[in-house]
Amino acid sequence: MRILFVSPAFPPFPGGGERYVGSLARELARRGHAVTAVATSAQTERELWEGTAVQQTIAEIVDGVQLIRCPIRPFPGSRNGLLAWRKAMALLSLLPGQQTAVLRRMARRIPPILGLEATLAELAAPFDLVHGFNISWEYPIVAGWSYARQRQIPFIVTPFAHFGFGKRDRVALNSTMDHQRQIMSDADAALVLTSVEAEKLRQYGVNPPRLDVIGGGLDPLPAALDAAPVMEKYGLQAPMALFIGRANRDKGAIDAAQAILALRRQGSPATLALVGQTAPDFERFFERLNDDEKEGIRPLGILSDAEKHALLEASTLFLMPSHSDSFGIVFLEAWAHGKPVIGADAGGIPGVVDDGENGLLVPYGDVAALTRTVHTLLTDTALNQKMGRRGQQKVEQQYTWSRVADRVLINYRAVLNEAVT
Repeated sequence: MRILFVSPAFPPFPGGGERYVGSLARELARRGHAVTAVATSAQTERELWEGTAVQQTIAEIVDGVQLIRCPIRPFPGSRNGLLAWRKAMALLSLLPGQQTAVLRRMARRIPPILGLEATLAELAAPFDLVHGFNISWEYPIVAGWSYARQRQIPFIVTPFAHFGFGKRDRVALNSTMDHQRQIMSDADAALVLTSVEAEKLRQYGVNPPRLDVIGGGLDPLPAALDAAPVMEKYGLQAPMALFIGRANRDKGAIDAAQAILALRRQGSPATLALVGQTAPDFERFFERLNDDEKEGIRPLGILSDAEKHALLEASTLFLMPSHSDSFGIVFLEAWAHGKPVIGADAGGIPGVVDDGENGLLVPYGDVAALTRTVHTLLTDTALNQKMGRRGQQKVEQQYTWSRVADRVLINYRAVLNEAVT
C-alpha cells in the first residue's frame, strides 16, 4: 500500500504518541508498504508554541519511511497565547449550535505549522489512504482529512483522545470539540488504543463507519545496561519510584512527588526520580521545596533510552497517576522490566492496567490514596514481584508492534475494499 501519515511530531520528539507513530510507520515500512510521514520538525513540546529553529521543510528517509518535517512559527504570546486560544476554542464549542467551520480555521494554529497544506498538495505519490494522529494537536488531522476528501481517498484517524475523569474535564474538552468530533465521525475508520477510549468516543457521539481497538506496542528493549553506574551518575538509591513523562499536574507528577514527600515524612527512605521534560507548574512546585525535600524528588530531564531503561531496571515501582493519557506506553516499558505500576483511574489507563493484577489504580488527584498505594508496593515485596511478573506476561502476550500492525492492516484493507464496492 501507499500510506500517508500526518502527525504533529515524530521521533525523536519525546512523547508516547510520537513514539507510537514512529514505531507503527517503521513496522509497516518493514513489511514493504510505502509509508510517507508528514510531521513537524519539533524536537520538544516547547517548540510547538515557541517555533522551531529551522524554518524550512526538510525531507529524509528514516528506517524506510519517507519523512517530511515542516517548520513551526512562534505562537503569538508563546505558551500563554496558545492556552488562551485553546480556551477560546473550547468555550466556542460549548455554545449552542455547530461551530465546526470556525473551529477548523482556528485549529490551523494547533500547532502553527508553516506550509503544511502546501507540502501535502505537492506530494507526488498517489496514496491509497491517509492516516492522521493526535486530535489534541489537530492541525495535521484537519489538513490530512481535507487532503483525503479532496482526492476521494479513505481517511483513517487515531485520535489518542484524552478524557480525564469527567465530561467537563478540561482534558476531555480538548479532545471533543465540535470540529474534532465531526472529523472523527466522518473518518472511514477510527483506530483507538483501548476499549475505554472507544466507549468514551461513542458517549460523545463519535460514530465513524469503523471503530476498532488497536492497542499499542513495545519497542525492543536496548541492550542490557548495568544500572549501578546510572544510579551513581544521578545520585540515586533504592528504594526508588520512577515517573516517566512530561512532569506536570495533568500527568500526575506533582501528586507523585507529594506522595513520596509524605512517605519520607513518615520515615521512608524512598525517592522519586522523574524522567522527561518538566512543565512550568512542576518547576514552580519544585522550587518551593526545601533542600531536604529536593533530596527525595529528583527531576532528571530527558535521558537516553538506555539510561531510562537502566533506571526502570533499578526501580522498585513505576507510577504515573495521570488523567491525560489515552494509553501510556511507559506502563508497558515498566512491565517489560518486571515492575508493578501505579496509575490513575482516569483517561485510557484503566484500559491498560488491570487493577489488582499487574498494577494498582487510584482516583486522580487523591494524594492520600496514592501515598497509601505507593507504600503498599514499597513494603509488600511479594505483591510487588507478583504484579511485576503478571505485567511482564501481559506485554509478551499482547503488546507487540507486529500485532498492532496486523490489526491496523486489517482495517486498512477493509476500508479500501469498502471504497471499491
